[in-house]
Amino acid sequence: MTNLTDAPRSAPAPAMVAALVSSFIGLGVVAHHAVAGTALDHAVLGWMVAHRHPGLTSWAIAVTTVGSPAGVAVLAVIAAAVAWWRVGSARPAMVILAALAGAGAVSSLTKVIVAAHRPAAAVQLVTETDPSYPSGHVTGTLALLSAVAVVIGHHSGREVSTTVFVLAAAAAVAVACTRLYLGVHWVTDVVGGLLLGSLAGVLAYLVYRRMMGPSNVGGRPHAPTEAGPATIVPR
Repeated sequence: MTNLTDAPRSAPAPAMVAALVSSFIGLGVVAHHAVAGTALDHAVLGWMVAHRHPGLTSWAIAVTTVGSPAGVAVLAVIAAAVAWWRVGSARPAMVILAALAGAGAVSSLTKVIVAAHRPAAAVQLVTETDPSYPSGHVTGTLALLSAVAVVIGHHSGREVSTTVFVLAAAAAVAVACTRLYLGVHWVTDVVGGLLLGSLAGVLAYLVYRRMMGPSNVGGRPHAPTEAGPATIVPR
Protein backbone atom coordinates (compact mmCIF):
# COMPACT_ATOMS: atom_id res chain seq x y z
CA MET A 1 0.00 0.00 0.00
CA THR A 2 1.39 3.40 -0.99
CA ASN A 3 2.32 5.81 1.79
CA LEU A 4 -0.25 8.51 1.21
CA THR A 5 1.92 11.18 2.76
CA ASP A 6 4.09 10.83 -0.34
CA ALA A 7 1.15 10.74 -2.77
CA PRO A 8 1.67 14.19 -4.31
CA ARG A 9 5.24 13.24 -5.29
CA SER A 10 4.83 9.57 -6.13
CA ALA A 11 1.73 9.93 -8.27
CA PRO A 12 -0.80 12.66 -9.02
CA ALA A 13 -3.76 12.20 -6.68
CA PRO A 14 -6.37 12.32 -9.46
CA ALA A 15 -4.51 9.55 -11.29
CA MET A 16 -4.46 7.40 -8.15
CA VAL A 17 -8.18 7.88 -7.63
CA ALA A 18 -8.93 7.14 -11.29
CA ALA A 19 -6.80 3.99 -11.24
CA LEU A 20 -8.47 2.66 -8.10
CA VAL A 21 -11.97 3.46 -9.33
CA SER A 22 -11.44 1.92 -12.77
CA SER A 23 -9.82 -1.20 -11.28
CA PHE A 24 -12.64 -1.62 -8.77
CA ILE A 25 -15.31 -1.26 -11.46
CA GLY A 26 -13.45 -3.53 -13.88
CA LEU A 27 -13.11 -6.26 -11.29
CA GLY A 28 -16.79 -5.86 -10.47
CA VAL A 29 -17.64 -6.49 -14.12
CA VAL A 30 -15.54 -9.66 -14.02
CA ALA A 31 -17.29 -10.81 -10.83
CA HIS A 32 -20.70 -10.07 -12.33
CA HIS A 33 -20.06 -12.09 -15.48
CA ALA A 34 -18.41 -14.96 -13.59
CA VAL A 35 -21.42 -15.05 -11.21
CA ALA A 36 -19.82 -17.61 -8.89
CA GLY A 37 -16.08 -17.09 -9.13
CA THR A 38 -13.47 -17.29 -11.88
CA ALA A 39 -11.16 -20.23 -12.51
CA LEU A 40 -8.51 -18.53 -10.35
CA ASP A 41 -11.06 -17.98 -7.59
CA HIS A 42 -11.95 -21.67 -7.53
CA ALA A 43 -8.31 -22.75 -7.58
CA VAL A 44 -7.46 -20.57 -4.57
CA LEU A 45 -10.57 -21.69 -2.69
CA GLY A 46 -9.65 -25.33 -3.31
CA TRP A 47 -6.14 -24.73 -1.95
CA MET A 48 -7.51 -23.01 1.14
CA VAL A 49 -9.97 -25.81 1.86
CA ALA A 50 -7.25 -28.43 1.45
CA HIS A 51 -5.00 -26.68 3.99
CA ARG A 52 -7.47 -26.10 6.80
CA HIS A 53 -6.41 -26.89 10.35
CA PRO A 54 -8.34 -26.51 13.65
CA GLY A 55 -5.78 -24.07 15.04
CA LEU A 56 -5.86 -21.94 11.91
CA THR A 57 -9.66 -22.02 11.91
CA SER A 58 -9.85 -20.59 15.42
CA TRP A 59 -7.39 -17.85 14.50
CA ALA A 60 -9.26 -17.05 11.28
CA ILE A 61 -12.60 -16.75 13.04
CA ALA A 62 -11.11 -14.45 15.69
CA VAL A 63 -9.50 -12.15 13.11
CA THR A 64 -12.55 -12.05 10.87
CA THR A 65 -14.75 -11.20 13.87
CA VAL A 66 -12.61 -8.17 14.68
CA GLY A 67 -12.77 -7.15 11.02
CA SER A 68 -16.55 -7.55 10.83
CA PRO A 69 -18.77 -4.50 10.25
CA ALA A 70 -19.72 -4.46 13.93
CA GLY A 71 -16.13 -4.86 15.10
CA VAL A 72 -14.82 -2.18 12.76
CA ALA A 73 -17.62 0.19 13.78
CA VAL A 74 -16.61 -0.11 17.43
CA LEU A 75 -12.96 0.45 16.58
CA ALA A 76 -13.91 3.47 14.46
CA VAL A 77 -15.75 5.15 17.32
CA ILE A 78 -12.80 4.56 19.65
CA ALA A 79 -10.28 5.80 17.07
CA ALA A 80 -12.38 8.89 16.32
CA ALA A 81 -12.69 9.75 20.01
CA VAL A 82 -8.95 9.36 20.59
CA ALA A 83 -8.11 11.40 17.49
CA TRP A 84 -10.47 14.19 18.59
CA TRP A 85 -8.86 14.29 22.03
CA ARG A 86 -5.27 14.13 20.80
CA VAL A 87 -5.57 16.71 18.03
CA GLY A 88 -8.04 18.95 19.85
CA SER A 89 -10.37 19.12 16.85
CA ALA A 90 -13.40 17.20 15.63
CA ARG A 91 -12.03 17.13 12.10
CA PRO A 92 -9.90 13.97 12.35
CA ALA A 93 -12.85 12.16 13.93
CA MET A 94 -15.08 13.30 11.08
CA VAL A 95 -12.62 12.04 8.45
CA ILE A 96 -12.20 8.66 10.14
CA LEU A 97 -15.94 8.06 10.49
CA ALA A 98 -16.74 9.42 7.02
CA ALA A 99 -14.12 7.19 5.37
CA LEU A 100 -15.61 4.08 6.96
CA ALA A 101 -19.24 5.09 6.35
CA GLY A 102 -18.60 6.06 2.74
CA ALA A 103 -16.68 2.89 1.92
CA GLY A 104 -19.33 0.79 3.64
CA ALA A 105 -22.13 2.42 1.66
CA VAL A 106 -20.34 1.93 -1.66
CA SER A 107 -19.58 -1.68 -0.73
CA SER A 108 -23.21 -2.44 0.10
CA LEU A 109 -24.50 -0.81 -3.08
CA THR A 110 -21.92 -2.61 -5.22
CA LYS A 111 -22.90 -5.97 -3.76
CA VAL A 112 -26.47 -5.41 -4.96
CA ILE A 113 -25.41 -4.21 -8.42
CA VAL A 114 -22.81 -6.92 -9.10
CA ALA A 115 -24.91 -9.68 -7.48
CA ALA A 116 -22.06 -12.18 -7.41
CA HIS A 117 -22.64 -15.46 -5.59
CA ARG A 118 -20.49 -16.58 -2.67
CA PRO A 119 -18.75 -19.95 -2.53
CA ALA A 120 -21.10 -22.87 -1.84
CA ALA A 121 -22.44 -23.21 1.69
CA ALA A 122 -20.77 -26.62 1.93
CA VAL A 123 -17.30 -25.03 2.07
CA GLN A 124 -18.19 -22.11 4.36
CA LEU A 125 -16.93 -22.37 7.94
CA VAL A 126 -19.10 -19.40 8.91
CA THR A 127 -22.43 -18.69 7.26
CA GLU A 128 -22.66 -15.78 4.81
CA THR A 129 -25.59 -15.35 2.44
CA ASP A 130 -25.46 -11.81 1.01
CA PRO A 131 -23.85 -11.03 -2.39
CA SER A 132 -20.12 -11.56 -2.58
CA TYR A 133 -18.37 -8.66 -4.37
CA PRO A 134 -16.63 -6.82 -2.75
CA SER A 135 -15.65 -8.13 0.69
CA GLY A 136 -17.21 -5.81 3.25
CA HIS A 137 -14.83 -7.03 5.95
CA VAL A 138 -11.76 -6.14 3.90
CA THR A 139 -13.24 -2.85 2.70
CA GLY A 140 -14.13 -1.69 6.21
CA THR A 141 -10.85 -2.77 7.78
CA LEU A 142 -8.67 -1.02 5.21
CA ALA A 143 -10.89 2.09 5.01
CA LEU A 144 -10.76 2.55 8.78
CA LEU A 145 -7.06 1.82 9.24
CA SER A 146 -6.10 3.93 6.22
CA ALA A 147 -8.02 6.90 7.60
CA VAL A 148 -6.41 6.45 11.01
CA ALA A 149 -3.01 6.20 9.34
CA VAL A 150 -3.72 9.42 7.43
CA VAL A 151 -4.45 11.28 10.67
CA ILE A 152 -1.39 9.89 12.44
CA GLY A 153 0.81 10.48 9.41
CA HIS A 154 -0.27 14.11 9.16
CA HIS A 155 0.97 14.81 12.68
CA SER A 156 4.03 12.55 12.76
CA GLY A 157 7.32 12.08 10.99
CA ARG A 158 7.94 9.98 7.90
CA GLU A 159 9.12 6.90 9.81
CA VAL A 160 6.02 6.78 12.02
CA SER A 161 3.77 7.42 9.03
CA THR A 162 5.35 4.63 6.98
CA THR A 163 5.13 2.17 9.87
CA VAL A 164 1.44 2.90 10.44
CA PHE A 165 0.58 2.46 6.76
CA VAL A 166 2.46 -0.84 6.60
CA LEU A 167 0.59 -2.10 9.66
CA ALA A 168 -2.73 -0.98 8.17
CA ALA A 169 -2.01 -2.86 4.95
CA ALA A 170 -0.89 -5.96 6.84
CA ALA A 171 -4.06 -6.00 8.94
CA ALA A 172 -6.25 -5.69 5.84
CA VAL A 173 -4.39 -8.53 4.11
CA ALA A 174 -4.77 -10.68 7.24
CA VAL A 175 -8.53 -10.14 7.20
CA ALA A 176 -8.59 -10.89 3.46
CA CYS A 177 -6.81 -14.20 4.06
CA THR A 178 -9.31 -15.20 6.74
CA ARG A 179 -12.23 -14.54 4.39
CA LEU A 180 -10.66 -16.83 1.80
CA TYR A 181 -9.74 -19.47 4.37
CA LEU A 182 -13.25 -19.53 5.85
CA GLY A 183 -14.67 -20.10 2.37
CA VAL A 184 -16.96 -17.07 2.32
CA HIS A 185 -15.25 -15.02 -0.39
CA TRP A 186 -13.41 -15.35 -3.68
CA VAL A 187 -10.04 -13.77 -4.42
CA THR A 188 -11.91 -11.36 -6.68
CA ASP A 189 -13.96 -10.17 -3.70
CA VAL A 190 -11.06 -9.51 -1.35
CA VAL A 191 -9.04 -7.72 -4.03
CA GLY A 192 -12.09 -5.58 -4.70
CA GLY A 193 -12.27 -4.82 -0.98
CA LEU A 194 -8.60 -3.83 -0.95
CA LEU A 195 -9.16 -1.50 -3.89
CA LEU A 196 -12.21 0.15 -2.34
CA GLY A 197 -10.54 0.46 1.07
CA SER A 198 -7.47 2.00 -0.57
CA LEU A 199 -9.69 4.47 -2.43
CA ALA A 200 -11.25 5.50 0.88
CA GLY A 201 -7.77 6.03 2.28
CA VAL A 202 -6.65 8.20 -0.64
CA LEU A 203 -9.78 10.34 -0.41
CA ALA A 204 -9.33 10.64 3.36
CA TYR A 205 -5.80 11.87 2.77
CA LEU A 206 -6.90 14.48 0.25
CA VAL A 207 -9.73 15.72 2.46
CA TYR A 208 -7.69 15.76 5.66
CA ARG A 209 -4.77 17.56 4.07
CA ARG A 210 -7.16 20.27 2.90
CA MET A 211 -9.05 20.45 6.20
CA MET A 212 -5.95 20.68 8.36
CA GLY A 213 -3.92 23.05 6.18
CA PRO A 214 -2.25 26.05 7.88
CA SER A 215 -5.20 28.31 7.05
CA ASN A 216 -7.70 25.90 8.64
CA VAL A 217 -6.14 25.16 12.01
CA GLY A 218 -8.84 25.09 14.64
CA GLY A 219 -11.36 26.25 12.05
CA ARG A 220 -9.97 29.81 12.05
CA PRO A 221 -7.80 31.64 9.52
CA HIS A 222 -4.23 31.44 10.72
CA ALA A 223 -1.70 34.08 9.80
CA PRO A 224 1.98 33.16 9.60
CA THR A 225 4.37 34.65 12.13
CA GLU A 226 8.06 35.47 11.84
CA ALA A 227 8.81 31.92 12.91
CA GLY A 228 6.73 30.55 10.05
CA PRO A 229 3.22 29.13 9.72
CA ALA A 230 1.75 27.59 12.82
CA THR A 231 1.48 23.81 12.91
CA ILE A 232 -0.73 21.43 14.81
CA VAL A 233 0.97 19.70 17.71
CA PRO A 234 -0.99 16.81 19.23
CA ARG A 235 -1.31 16.89 22.98
